[in-house]
Amino acid sequence: MTSRQQNADKCFNAIMELQVVGELKDIAKKLLKFQQNTERYSVTDISLPNYLWLLKRGGGLSTCVNAFAEYLYAAKIIEFSGTVKYFEFIPAYTNPDTYFSELTRLNNIVSEIAGHYRHFKGIACIILDEWINHTDEANFLNIFDYIANHNDKLLAVFCVHTNDKTTIERIQSAIIRYMRFETISLGFPNAVELAEFIETKYFKTSDFHFAEDAKRLLIESIGSIIEGKNFNGFVTIKQIANDILYSLLTSDLSASKITSKMISNFEKDSDYISRIKSAGKNNPIGFK
Repeated sequence: MTSRQQNADKCFNAIMELQVVGELKDIAKKLLKFQQNTERYSVTDISLPNYLWLLKRGGGLSTCVNAFAEYLYAAKIIEFSGTVKYFEFIPAYTNPDTYFSELTRLNNIVSEIAGHYRHFKGIACIILDEWINHTDEANFLNIFDYIANHNDKLLAVFCVHTNDKTTIERIQSAIIRYMRFETISLGFPNAVELAEFIETKYFKTSDFHFAEDAKRLLIESIGSIIEGKNFNGFVTIKQIANDILYSLLTSDLSASKITSKMISNFEKDSDYISRIKSAGKNNPIGFK
């Protein structure tokens, strides 16, 4: 096996190891077949579709797009050139009566990250959150027009943090006017999976483990906040994990087995969880 294929396999496996995101894993599997078949049958001059990714806020966008870019680069599925493999861009909402300077800003970014290459070639991750309520405006369509005119160099990953069906359909209708694309939903772990994630990532590495009653407490607490408007995905989960760990390490520990009594300050009706529910995303509590 060549070093290139080993690296591609490593990057593919990195996607397979991501939390949930089943549809992204399906895309990676399809692209693995795409790579194998285009090489086997010497197919050239074929482009990938662009993508619309649907996410939950705090669902690990940067982690996912980075893993995706690394795989496409390692497997040589698309051509890359420039100082980075991808960039994230949030076009600010601009009133229809105002000059739409966001495309100038986007173009300046693309020119800058080209580096000493003639053009930047790679992934443009365009986050559309500020346009959710303005999908029928000309400036919104101008974003897709720009990408369509640069689609020989840019693979677009449009992202929106919503699960509103009507909004998604409007965005899809706008994109299809300009380019091919596929929609994928990046799933988010449920409370049980998040509790397991916390234990594995933050506690088992330090030889701590949760008793069954502590696991139930944690699942109930996470379940009580996961659908709230202030839940910020893995950012919130990291805060909770760090605060639990900090509280344990500042107490009189006599064993590595964590019981519900030891983390009772984090039960679903606690002041701590109430603060998590009421904290805005710009006012995090606990560790950042």
